[in-house]
Amino acid sequence: MSYRARSQILTGYAALARSLGLAPERLVRSVGLDLAALDDLDARISAQAFADLLERSNEAARIDDFGLRLAESRAVGILGPIGIVVHQEPDLRSALSSLARYLPFHNESLVLRLDESGNLAILRMDVLTSSGPGAGRQVTELSLGAFFRILSRLAGPDWKSLRVCFEHSAPRSIATYRRFFGCRVDFENEFNAIVFRAADLDTPLAMSDAMLAKYAHRYLDSIMVDGTAPVSQKVRELVRLLLSSGNCSADTVARGLGVDRRTVHRHLAAVGATFSSVLNEARIEVTAQLLASHRPLAEVAERVGFSGTPAFSRWFRQSFGCSPSSWRAVNARPAPQRL
Repeated sequence: MSYRARSQILTGYAALARSLGLAPERLVRSVGLDLAALDDLDARISAQAFADLLERSNEAARIDDFGLRLAESRAVGILGPIGIVVHQEPDLRSALSSLARYLPFHNESLVLRLDESGNLAILRMDVLTSSGPGAGRQVTELSLGAFFRILSRLAGPDWKSLRVCFEHSAPRSIATYRRFFGCRVDFENEFNAIVFRAADLDTPLAMSDAMLAKYAHRYLDSIMVDGTAPVSQKVRELVRLLLSSGNCSADTVARGLGVDRRTVHRHLAAVGATFSSVLNEARIEVTAQLLASHRPLAEVAERVGFSGTPAFSRWFRQSFGCSPSSWRAVNARPAPQRL
């Protein structure tokens, strides 16, 4: 079976390769890939070719830890829409469960499983290749290192892992590994995993939002089913999702999709739209839904990105041609009966 991954797994590769005196374009072409794929939100590349690229780069640089060095640049944003879902979960256990569930959308060759054994939590990872389990060590170290950084960011600055395990043999020096993980690192283990206290799974997430989590799941489920949806449509859906978080900017949407803002603007321009026009359309749609549900005006204003009701009311009159109260008097649904 040929496993595919989002082209965003190439993020950071070129910069690291150049810093080590390598020619990234030549190395990428040697495995049949193209760095230009990073500009395409829908591009999928061969996971096996990416693993081969890391091995060739490591050999060319004459080092042992190319994959781990690349992991140092990884953050939740590399996961695109999955990162939004993960951030909105109520606690670390739910976040890791969602990460494992949706990971194939990001990279089909990675499999995560969260096990609890007594007072230990074990986040196990398998890397699959076209010939089955057991991929190269560099992509294994990159992937487990990236998940370690994501786990650290979600759990908070005081979180510590008890142990990190790799199936492959130890490198010539493990100093870099101890510095990166800050804990015991075992090699020639029976599985690849991050081991930590099971009690940490109950850690609440600071950015958790139950309503946003529900919409985030719905959004990701829909694009996993319909991966052929136009990029402009994905941008519109993500804007509607992020609008109520109070942090819906072009940069935020771009990070949610795993690209830069120029790519977002280019795809919208191709269909005659701008980010501002998409944002305004989403505000009109969400505002109508919220006003019809009898929510307080101040809450509606905040949920669609306004700092106060005066600015919201001015925008509403320009967009709807009347005041919020006048519109609600005509369009509001019947208020629920109190028992």
